[in-house]
Amino acid sequence: MVIMSDLTNPEFERERQQAGEGFRKVSEIRQKLDILAEHVESRKEALEEEIQEYLHESLANARDSMERIEENIAPKVEKAIRTKMEEIDRKMARLNKEGLEAVRQELVKATPEITEKILQDLDKLVAENTRFAKMEILNEIREELNKSIQSKIEPINKKLEKDLPASKTLATSALALAGAALLGVIWLTVR
Repeated sequence: MVIMSDLTNPEFERERQQAGEGFRKVSEIRQKLDILAEHVESRKEALEEEIQEYLHESLANARDSMERIEENIAPKVEKAIRTKMEEIDRKMARLNKEGLEAVRQELVKATPEITEKILQDLDKLVAENTRFAKMEILNEIREELNKSIQSKIEPINKKLEKDLPASKTLATSALALAGAALLGVIWLTVR
């Protein structure tokens, strides 16, 4: 509650007026601040639009510039590449020629050694093949000899098989006679 004496007090009145004036100033500042905020916001939007337009324009200019640069540089780059490739081709041809010559010279130098090594290997191979061929020939001769012997012995074996029963009988008879003669000799001696 406000006391009556406070309302009549000049100090209080002055403070109230100052508070009212401060409030009015704050309200005015607030209004100006709102106006300024709206102005800043609209200026910000306008600047963003300007920046977007400027960026689009700059990008378009950059693309155009890049295309012009490419049109101007591409033939130069292609010419430089072609020149370098021709230089590389010449160097490669020279290196190939030098390399082939070096290989030829090394082959000429190494030919006697290579020939000797090949001949040594060839001698070993011929000796091995000769030994193998001799063994094959010996095996074939052995087989032929066995066949030949078998063909010669076979008629004899057949004849023996045929004459064997008669020979057995003759041998048995000879043994019987020998046994009888032995008995006769024993009988004569015992007597």
